[in-house]
Amino acid sequence: MEIDFEFRKERKLSEIVQDFVNLLRLVLRHFFQTILRLAIVPLCLMLILIYYGTTKINLTTTQSWTESMDLIFIAVAALFALLVVSMVFFGFAIEYFILLKNKRGTDFDSNDVWQAFVANLGKYFKFLLISIIASIILFIPFMFALIILMFIPFIGSFAAGILGAFVGVWFFCAFLFYREGYMPASNAIQQSFSILKKKIIDYSISSYVVSLVFQTLLVMLTLIPSLIIGIIAYNTIGFENTFFDSMAGRMFTSIGATLLVLLYIVYYMFTVLVSGIIYETAKEVTYGEDVYEKIQNLGREEDGQ
Repeated sequence: MEIDFEFRKERKLSEIVQDFVNLLRLVLRHFFQTILRLAIVPLCLMLILIYYGTTKINLTTTQSWTESMDLIFIAVAALFALLVVSMVFFGFAIEYFILLKNKRGTDFDSNDVWQAFVANLGKYFKFLLISIIASIILFIPFMFALIILMFIPFIGSFAAGILGAFVGVWFFCAFLFYREGYMPASNAIQQSFSILKKKIIDYSISSYVVSLVFQTLLVMLTLIPSLIIGIIAYNTIGFENTFFDSMAGRMFTSIGATLLVLLYIVYYMFTVLVSGIIYETAKEVTYGEDVYEKIQNLGREEDGQ
């Protein structure tokens, strides 16, 4: 189905946020259906891993942490699995956005997203390595800036959040410029910064506003289910030292943690849409592709007449 949305155009701060809302309203159902089909297997694996971890928890034990290395290993493995799953689904969301704007509609499914992701997997790994090196280089100045902002009353925390949002958009746009062949991977981060700094305030604040809204919604969505699951668990098996010894206690914990993982993944995938709009805006400001496209369309209309 074709969508009535203009990806390639210059946008101001308010237009970026408004266009994100408009795009989300157009593709929300298709976005969920496509991504959730891809999420079934990874979430089931996470559920199994979390459940296995709960079998190692014993609240009545007096062992020290050195005697519980298996539990520590499982916790590290779970965190690593969460990181991998998050990165994979971040890639799925990127490929979804690219398919959406190239097809100008929702005439694709989860198989198309998967095939596009696999076809460009090498680019993801290559840019991941470059971004890790860049992050190490930027770590000290970034932390120094955050420390300074922490001492600024009232607006310091917001400024720190905006700075973090810009770094996320910066790396995202750098990858897409590389992914679509506009820049080489080795220079994408540096060149994309030169492009984004022209409208750094608009891009940073719009990304931060959307992230803040979704963070608030995420807290609300996690708080209510957590309270419900907690009340059910308390009224059925109680919160005792033997909580993780029962099947019900383990299942409550495993299902609740898996739902949190799902919400966490969905949150970061939604940020791809606003970052994608920012990328298209920055690309239009730099390359002006929409101008040439409009000229071609005008020529076609005249030929048709």
